[in-house]
Amino acid sequence: MSSARYDFFDAIFAARRDQPLILHGDQTISYGQFFDRALRLLNHLVMQGARHGDRIVIGLENRPEYLELMLALGLGGMTACPVDPDITVAQLNKTRQVVNAALCITSYDQLAYALDNSVPDCVAQGDLNLPFLVVFSSGTTGAPKGIVQSLGNFFAAARAFASEVGQQPGQITLHNWPMFYNAGLFNLFACPLMTGGSIAVCPRFSAKSLGGFWDDLQRYQPDYLYLSPTMAASLGKTYKFFKADLAPLQRASVISTSSILYPAIKDEVRQLLGVEIRPCFGITELGGSFTIGSRQAGPFSVGRVMPGVEAFIDQAADGELLVRSPYMALGYLGAEGHIELFDRDQPFRTGDLGHLAGDELFVSGRRKDSIKKGGELISLSEIEDMVHGADLCEECYAVGKPDLFWGETYDVFFVPRAGEHAEAVRDALIRLFNTGLPQVQRPDQVHAVDSIPRTSSGKPIKRLISYQAV
Repeated sequence: MSSARYDFFDAIFAARRDQPLILHGDQTISYGQFFDRALRLLNHLVMQGARHGDRIVIGLENRPEYLELMLALGLGGMTACPVDPDITVAQLNKTRQVVNAALCITSYDQLAYALDNSVPDCVAQGDLNLPFLVVFSSGTTGAPKGIVQSLGNFFAAARAFASEVGQQPGQITLHNWPMFYNAGLFNLFACPLMTGGSIAVCPRFSAKSLGGFWDDLQRYQPDYLYLSPTMAASLGKTYKFFKADLAPLQRASVISTSSILYPAIKDEVRQLLGVEIRPCFGITELGGSFTIGSRQAGPFSVGRVMPGVEAFIDQAADGELLVRSPYMALGYLGAEGHIELFDRDQPFRTGDLGHLAGDELFVSGRRKDSIKKGGELISLSEIEDMVHGADLCEECYAVGKPDLFWGETYDVFFVPRAGEHAEAVRDALIRLFNTGLPQVQRPDQVHAVDSIPRTSSGKPIKRLISYQAV
């Protein structure tokens, strides 16, 4: 059997057939076994009526079979549409309707390995440029968007990024992110796959199972570990309660992704855990991560832009970051299921604010995380970092809002530590702002909240924080 997709994957798997790809508890799955299981899984889906070009909604928890399913769909020319397995039935039905799904897989009981491991006809249909993946954005500052990526660009971007990171054959990446999240598929699956590495499949990281995270770290001794800033901060605050062995964490290459790594969090993790975090930066619309920094990266640095990707700063738009990438996604999924194609002749407007110093990129926040108050640009990310550095509360976020007089202003929302009085913390924060900020840069209101609404990957959903305060 010869086709563009089959030949693409066969070149990856055949060369490493006996090498371990998946580590899961006491189970080890080699590259050859993984490829064979994916083919059997594809044949099962074909018997269930799945066809080339179909969109398949996936709402499953982390397991090796999830990644085998992704390969099966890639081989079969089908489009994977991963969703949070915890979404409501109404949300799931809405997603199925929007993507016009041919099949919805919400239980591993729906999957089986056919006895037939031959290559079905659908593998020969289409090429690497057809849709492979629809990733729904986090919706932290607006409504989620379905971002459609081609198979060729997705894996080419992963190969390029993994090369810049320095990943080598045989190295282990700990997979503890949700598999429906872009980082869970790009950084933690495609990157080690393209470099001949191994993937230690673990339950997704959560505050309720931090002990399990330290156990997995000890068990697998990974070479690469990805942490969101929220994950890193929670580990720094809680590791002493688990009497954790820090050696596996300190020997790993720890990379921050998902959102801005505030200098205060980076410094806290260095002091408490003895770990220097490497920053990276990526955008789903551009294929995934496209910068990687060193352990010594300065505040708000996200490192160097990888070869083939160009970054520009639009000073006329308050310093908005524009990027041109050969790995750009196909476009957004329209309300009727069609793809609204990106203009590939124009650089992509990221909505992020940044600046370049030589070949190093610095990102200070989203344009929506910056406001113009009376004509003065205020970075809400820097306000948040100021509070993190003062260590006055458990969490704190600045959220912009329209204002009739100023045009825009912002409120600060904080979560007090257990046992602390909210009013005392609020007074301390107001003193911090009064002494550390000029009048025009101070917040309009400071509110205490019980918790911060988050996406499944831990990102704060800023558009919902103010509703919770009300």
